[in-house]
Amino acid sequence: MRVREATPADKAAWDAFVDSESGGFCLYFGWKYVHEAAGNEFIPLLIDTASSQLVGVLSIVRQSGLLYSTLDSGSGGGAQGLLLRSDLTDNERHGATTALLEYVDSHYSRRCSSFRLACAPPKAGTLAEGPAAALVDSGFHCRYDSKTGLPCDYVLTLKLPFQENIWKGWSDNFRRAIKKAAKSGVVVLWDQELKYAEDFVVMLSENEKRRGARPPNRDEIMVRLDVFRDRTKLFVALLDDKPIVTLLCHYTPTTCYLARVGSYEKDTDNANKLCWKTAIEDACNTGYRYADLGYTDTESLAFFKERFKGTRVPVRIYEKRYSLARTIMEKTPVLVRSVCHDRKYLWRNRRRIWDRSIRI
Repeated sequence: MRVREATPADKAAWDAFVDSESGGFCLYFGWKYVHEAAGNEFIPLLIDTASSQLVGVLSIVRQSGLLYSTLDSGSGGGAQGLLLRSDLTDNERHGATTALLEYVDSHYSRRCSSFRLACAPPKAGTLAEGPAAALVDSGFHCRYDSKTGLPCDYVLTLKLPFQENIWKGWSDNFRRAIKKAAKSGVVVLWDQELKYAEDFVVMLSENEKRRGARPPNRDEIMVRLDVFRDRTKLFVALLDDKPIVTLLCHYTPTTCYLARVGSYEKDTDNANKLCWKTAIEDACNTGYRYADLGYTDTESLAFFKERFKGTRVPVRIYEKRYSLARTIMEKTPVLVRSVCHDRKYLWRNRRRIWDRSIRI
């Protein structure tokens, strides 16, 4: 087997491998152009045989910091950065993972403070020991809060008819809240022409500002909508013909990913729930097998998603630090900028900041 960096000529084979192995949406080769639009470097690595048969793929984003860079594979919102062929034995998975990680260390770790990689169990079954053991053997440490169960993902199995198998499984109070939004005049539509793309960008920015985080890059969002045009739906909730909530969904052959939601204001009076319900119902009626409710790293977001009755899937973040000094210098300016952005950030996020400080 050999490890190498993929080129645009490998895109078709790469994407076909992701589809055949039920990989996550975040693994498609098109993310190269999205991350580059955000000013980051996308590193697509593949491992194949002498006959060019793919064995596994690993997508990495190198983000430049003030002094050092970080390597990230899936921990920024996608729950799967590494995908190996499903018919490999545990020993073969261990060997393939180790080969990929050694290649990263040899070619990309210079002037990097850390390498983060997310591992989530497949939708059925548990995480195979191969990748997890190889990560530990390669110097990675697992970050997972067993008390809160965060971070995690939620996966809802879809089955027709929607009303009988999905809708009636939700609580009476939750269904009443959704019906109340519809009765108030909120209408959810699929924006096929992306007429509300600019509203979507602004709403995402407002969301991040409320969290005390950095607003998304507009070019990144627009490239994302363009590159994945045939795998994307933008749902928009309108009240009096004005957009109040937007929801971006991405699709693989089996799964609808409820990827990003935005709103101008925090209180949308259940319009966001109606928007999610519409997207899930659309995916169910279209024939998708799963609705993936997305990466969840806060208790409030987990509380919101619990009501859709999906299966909670733990996401374990593995991190390797190339230098403690580099890690401190790379993370400290980010924390300082976050605090300066919003004076209330320090108090609202005191537990998270403390946890980060302890990890450093």
